Amino acid sequence: MTPPAVSPRRDRPGGQPAGPVQPGNVGPSAVGTRRRLRALAARSWSPQAIEKETGIPAQLIRRDLDGYDDLAPNLAGAVAAAYDRLWDRDPPAATRADRQAAAATADRAARGGWAPPMAWDDDLIDLPGARPERGWRPGRRVSRRAADLVEDAEFVRQCGGYRDANRSEVAMRLGVRRDRLDQAYVRARRYAARAAGRAAAEAESEAEAG
Repeated sequence: MTPPAVSPRRDRPGGQPAGPVQPGNVGPSAVGTRRRLRALAARSWSPQAIEKETGIPAQLIRRDLDGYDDLAPNLAGAVAAAYDRLWDRDPPAATRADRQAAAATADRAARGGWAPPMAWDDDLIDLPGARPERGWRPGRRVSRRAADLVEDAEFVRQCGGYRDANRSEVAMRLGVRRDRLDQAYVRARRYAARAAGRAAAEAESEAEAG
């Protein structure tokens, strides 16, 4: 007998209800379906990638992401199952087409302000009055040091399936703008050059002292 699926997201703070909304035994709803698909989009899951993984037609996924209200029969349950499978997984990145689709989807989600899976409480996501967890959007002052950002970019290239990706695709994967990643590389090179210069000066000084 297969045990009931338990979502690992329920052990953290979740979505905030807009009013006196109480969780209950609510099945997958139309609004919950759209939230789930948009949350996966925020994780860079394109309609094509979801179709490959789950068999849900990409055309139906696109229609729901675009805001059409005519929910296809059985789509809510299928999307809920797909969401439980994919919410904490990275999308395919083996080919350039995979990476471009993921980057375009993440960009659309960012422009649309779509909340990621970790911002939603599973007990509230299907309720019309629910809202994502407060504070899920990164603050404007939250930033990474240039060296750390470059290190993350190189890790994604070497270990994350983005070896042949261009810098724009890597930036999308990291959730930063291309110009910010470019600036980080410039600063990291500058810091490295300064460090090398200091090391050379120290070595020369020690040689003269000896």
